[in-house]
Amino acid sequence: MAPSFRANCQDRRAVRSGFDGPVVLKATATQIEFDLRHRGRLKKALSIAFVPYWGSGNPYQDALAEHLVAHGATVRKVRSLKELFRYGVCVDRDVDVVHLHWLLVFRWRGLRALRCLAFVIRLLLLRMHGVRLVWTIHNLLPHESRHPKLDWLLRRIVAGLSHAMIVHSETAKRQAMDMWRLKDASRVTVVPHGHYMDDYRNDVSRQEARQRLSVDGSKIVLLFLGAVRPYKGILDLVEAFKKLADDDAYLVIAGKPLDHAFAERIGRAISDVEQVRFDAGFVDDDDVQVYMNASDVVILPYRHVLSSGAALLAMSFGKPCIAPAEGSLADVLDTSGAFLYDPECEEGLLDAIQRALGAKDALIRMGEHNRQRASQWTWDNAARMTLAVYERFLAGNGGGAAAGHNTATSERIPRS
Repeated sequence: MAPSFRANCQDRRAVRSGFDGPVVLKATATQIEFDLRHRGRLKKALSIAFVPYWGSGNPYQDALAEHLVAHGATVRKVRSLKELFRYGVCVDRDVDVVHLHWLLVFRWRGLRALRCLAFVIRLLLLRMHGVRLVWTIHNLLPHESRHPKLDWLLRRIVAGLSHAMIVHSETAKRQAMDMWRLKDASRVTVVPHGHYMDDYRNDVSRQEARQRLSVDGSKIVLLFLGAVRPYKGILDLVEAFKKLADDDAYLVIAGKPLDHAFAERIGRAISDVEQVRFDAGFVDDDDVQVYMNASDVVILPYRHVLSSGAALLAMSFGKPCIAPAEGSLADVLDTSGAFLYDPECEEGLLDAIQRALGAKDALIRMGEHNRQRASQWTWDNAARMTLAVYERFLAGNGGGAAAGHNTATSERIPRS
């Protein structure tokens, strides 16, 4: 393991290696005593439940949980809300805050629709028992939503039931408030997404990385890394690349496809292009550095996006980006480190790629700019800001419900 990893990284990887019931991370007695002595507001360690917990597939929750624990909190990571209930109806009274992350995708027919109703009822029961609900909005709707109106309604209900919501940029805040017609801006807090400089190994050289991928050292390598799904514009990227007709460019697509059918579509699209490599499969943590360090530019060709951890990952490895000027990407990236384009422009992506290839002498400098820019967004700061949200609404201030059992379900929650 690289020396730059955090001291407790081994514990984190042990947590991320598998899932067998709720995972509980506890702060040390010293940390809790420090919290009591210096903040003096909490009588016990704040107990938080992350729902749902996706395990090692996404490092976001582990990174945030680690730093919340470092500040004296206890974090439980559970797969679904029902794990916080005994006998289906009794609320676990050890939980102070339920922090919702990605909402589960429900099917809207037959008995499966009852799962959605049960989800809302559980949120209501949690509120009735004084548990505070916080929702981090990572996306506005499910990326492959088949019932957008119903999915909008569910998220509007969750927004109304939540004491507080967290987004990763001012643009995302405006979009969320517009989407669900929210009027109380004090309930939506911007907490910048943390960087990943300490979460992945970074000790493979550019030359070694390219040797592992069998990529010519003279090529300008464009990289897409992450879950390979239609909304991320992979097929648009392939079509734009095919129009380049540039022998110096090489495209690498690496990540787990949505399904076998989508992987086959990509395979057919690149079948007549020699300068494209498609590695269809989950990329292990230790291999992330291989793809990143072999690349010159990271491409984020999303058709629609609210927040993107992939952008922070690319910046953490000191890579310039090609991305649409949309959502949080427009706030996180700037023209000194990225080639931004209008997603509504038909040739916007192609133009951005051409600009990147024409600026090959500036790519290293742009990547260093991105790394320096990302360094300000630490997980420690994200944890502090998130704790401030919890405590503000536990205290009944800032538009949240009072510290008792408040069952109000309207968008504007009464003050105590």
